[in-house]
Amino acid sequence: MKLSGKSFLETKLLSYSTLGIIILVIVSVWLSGTGSHRSLFRNSIVSTSILAVIFFLFISLGLYYGLKLKDNVGHILTKERIKKYSDNPLQMEGFDFDGPALGDGIGGIILSIILWILVSIVLVFLLYFLGIFFWATILFFTAMLYWIFFRALRLVFKNSRHCKGQLLRSLGFGFFYSFLYISWIYGIIFLVTYLG
Repeated sequence: MKLSGKSFLETKLLSYSTLGIIILVIVSVWLSGTGSHRSLFRNSIVSTSILAVIFFLFISLGLYYGLKLKDNVGHILTKERIKKYSDNPLQMEGFDFDGPALGDGIGGIILSIILWILVSIVLVFLLYFLGIFFWATILFFTAMLYWIFFRALRLVFKNSRHCKGQLLRSLGFGFFYSFLYISWIYGIIFLVTYLG
């Protein structure tokens, strides 16, 4: 059966949908497991298995219908984004710090003012550098996950021209790529459970 036309799916929509589905599945499995007192290991296996089936169906049907991904996210890790987020560093509201008692005289007051100024300067520098580090780390992991997941999906859907309208070939590619994507998650779950 031959299907006509090209279907494009934007990666921004796909990323939001993926995040929503993952959160929905994990929360649903956790809530359904509270009554039966399932372990974290069992909840992880059930969640991963449900996500694996959803992913397999998405890849197989996407290949069958000739789906292509359109990149509308662009570069995530840029100097401008790091600068933008580092200009708004983490803020600590209501920070209350009582320093050591240095005496009641004028010398103790002057020494505590000097000590407070030094501590404030150190805290400002730490917050600034931790803010840059925090946002750079978040952007780096987001870029890494985006590249691994969505760039690799674009490569998967390049096979759609070979699989479009051919159900068995689409299912075969879907199974192969689903296995590649999901098997390492099972490996991590088993390693953490049995070696930890």
